[in-house]
Amino acid sequence: MDRDVRRKRHKSKYKRKRTSRLFTIGAVAIFLACAGVGAYFYHDYSHRVYSTCVVELGGDVKATDFLRDASKKAVFTPDTVITTEYAGTYKVGVVSEPFTYECNLEVDDTIAPELTVKDLTRTKEEIPGAKDFVEEVSDASGDVTVYFQTALSFDNYGKIPVEIVAEDGSGNKTVKNATLNLVEEYDIIPPVIEGQLDKIVYVGQSASFKSGVVVTDNVDSDIQVQVDSSHVDLNTPGEYTVIYTAEDSMGNMDLAEGKITVIEQLYTEDQVYALADEILADIIKPDMSDYDKAHAIYVWIQGNIGYSESTDRDDWLKGAYDGLTNRHGDCYNYFAVGKALLTRAGIKNEDIEIIPTATRHHFWSVIDCGEGWRHFDCTPRHDKSFKGFYITDEDLMAYSNEHYRSHNYDREKYTYFN
Repeated sequence: MDRDVRRKRHKSKYKRKRTSRLFTIGAVAIFLACAGVGAYFYHDYSHRVYSTCVVELGGDVKATDFLRDASKKAVFTPDTVITTEYAGTYKVGVVSEPFTYECNLEVDDTIAPELTVKDLTRTKEEIPGAKDFVEEVSDASGDVTVYFQTALSFDNYGKIPVEIVAEDGSGNKTVKNATLNLVEEYDIIPPVIEGQLDKIVYVGQSASFKSGVVVTDNVDSDIQVQVDSSHVDLNTPGEYTVIYTAEDSMGNMDLAEGKITVIEQLYTEDQVYALADEILADIIKPDMSDYDKAHAIYVWIQGNIGYSESTDRDDWLKGAYDGLTNRHGDCYNYFAVGKALLTRAGIKNEDIEIIPTATRHHFWSVIDCGEGWRHFDCTPRHDKSFKGFYITDEDLMAYSNEHYRSHNYDREKYTYFN
């Protein structure tokens, strides 16, 4: 009896040990399987997505930006809120079937603000702050602080250099230079627009409206003239009005009108310059200075162009062509021939004319051979003592005053000698 009991107890104990052993083996197997699967998925995770995606402040970001395989599709999890308006690091959920990943979105701000500044004129009673110099400032963050780079000293009147700094919340900075003109009292005198406001342009060609136009002011030295040419049609012959405006740093403004005459082109520059080049080939030598070239041109015109009356004075190319082919003409032809030859010889030259009267008009050139402007007038005069080559303005004005104001030009229009 006791032996049977002991045998049963032994069998029961053996079964329990066997069951425990099997359970332990099964648990270990399950653990190893789970660990293997986990290791597999962990390994696969790092090859499927980027753990962190970096984007510039205000930039766009898509769920697919986190995938290493660009051909895969992805969306953000419903609870993911995407914003790139503020710098920082944000947790995002990315779903790319059949997996869901937790990644980081890093929003960086590395771009400095855009800043445009202006110069100011003020008295000591109205010292400006840094923001007063700002015309426009912008940044993706919308948070910009504007301040002076260094403290300003207002002890002396005059122009004071100023450095304006625009800094965003991430420390990105833009520095621009401006000028504070510190005055004892405000300037109320407007600038003055003068020079060659009237111009002749050929149909279909561009017009340099600002050429020869000068702005002067009692305080400011660098005022840009603005041109309203909206009513000018360069493709249709006719006379058109342009409006010139200039404004100084105190807001004083001047306005002037100019006349743009658009004419048909009867002769091309190529035609005129071909005739000029033939003449220059005979009279210009390689070792000549600009002065010598200009003198050779003056001598040739005086010796080869005869004087005759003409009324056609609107088209310098026609005037030059007629003068070079017919070998005669009035002062406009002399001027136009000189302009063609001087230009092709590489000598800087500009046009000039007297203030016209009911009975008199006259045209000539000014040239610069490296010593400043000089007058260049090839037209022969009854006074044989007159020599129109390389004359200073002082000498020509003295001659003009003694000869019925023969060269009385508008100094506000032609500012070469002002």
